[in-house]
Amino acid sequence: MLLESPAEPAARQSLIEFLLAAFRLGPQAPFVAPDLIRWKYDDPRPDWSGPRSFVWKDGETIAAHACMCPVTYSLPSGDVSGSYLIDWAAARKSPGAGVALLRSLGRKCDALFAVGGSPDTCDILPKLGYRQLGDLRWYARVLRPFRQWRTDPFPRGWKAPLRVARSFVWSLSPAPAPEPRWSAKPVPRFDASTAPLLETPARSPFACTRRTPELMNYFLRCPAAVWSAALILYDGSPRGWYVLARVGGQSRIADIWVDSDTVADWTAAYALAVRAAARDPQACELAASASIPPAMEAAPLAGLRLRHADPIFVLDPKKRFQAAPPLNVTFLESDLAYLSDPSYPYLT
Repeated sequence: MLLESPAEPAARQSLIEFLLAAFRLGPQAPFVAPDLIRWKYDDPRPDWSGPRSFVWKDGETIAAHACMCPVTYSLPSGDVSGSYLIDWAAARKSPGAGVALLRSLGRKCDALFAVGGSPDTCDILPKLGYRQLGDLRWYARVLRPFRQWRTDPFPRGWKAPLRVARSFVWSLSPAPAPEPRWSAKPVPRFDASTAPLLETPARSPFACTRRTPELMNYFLRCPAAVWSAALILYDGSPRGWYVLARVGGQSRIADIWVDSDTVADWTAAYALAVRAAARDPQACELAASASIPPAMEAAPLAGLRLRHADPIFVLDPKKRFQAAPPLNVTFLESDLAYLSDPSYPYLT
């Protein structure tokens, strides 16, 4: 039976214990920190009016859980409501509960999305009706190799010196500066004056999620990362933005957009974000992503190294995405902007 996840302390603690058991993690796992749980599950979002955290119960026992991350994609045929699912888990003794929960949540919007996952997840999603729409490419740049080595808890043994040497060499790779007509203006939050800029992706040749100042400020309140944002300017006029999220020693380009479909302009946007991340003395590594053609070409030109690619899946019973243009996916859509594993904090 599908139920809204109650926010009372006892019920929330039972849910946390279920999630930790399902993912086989200890109580210090960052994704169940109380303030992050409240933000993910309870804090009001301007684009969603109902509950976001749901459980499937067998009697009084939690058998599955998922949290919705709502999105609205702008397609040539019109807006399409959807959601990415995070904290999706099922009890091993209730193997059908996770699927039942997924199907129930799928009826709350037009489409459900997923990015990557474990080999088992990537194997089971097509069997549930998901199909692949594209790839999310992951990139990284080493910023401070020796600090990275000192703060990496993963045991490297005899490979540690080789890893440090490799990271040092990678940190020396060129990171071209954008031409002088491009600049970045840091902003503490997005206000009403940025609304027209945030609407530009809806008019692009790609399938993009809708952004508003209120939604961007909701993301910037996430307690699991140190956030910063900037407007991207060309000759002093706003042409885009980027959002950085630092989790421990890793900085991430959580969101990036420039109102252009040329590789040169996207290269300038990434270059500005790379330079901003490098100024943070706590950042040892920068992670970034791209899923649309100009961004995938631009990221390496801005000094980012391709690490791997994850499939982007969609469950699309209404076939709204059957003839959709390339899907623009960033870390901000789900929990990729702030999800962390303290035992393995870096991509490089």
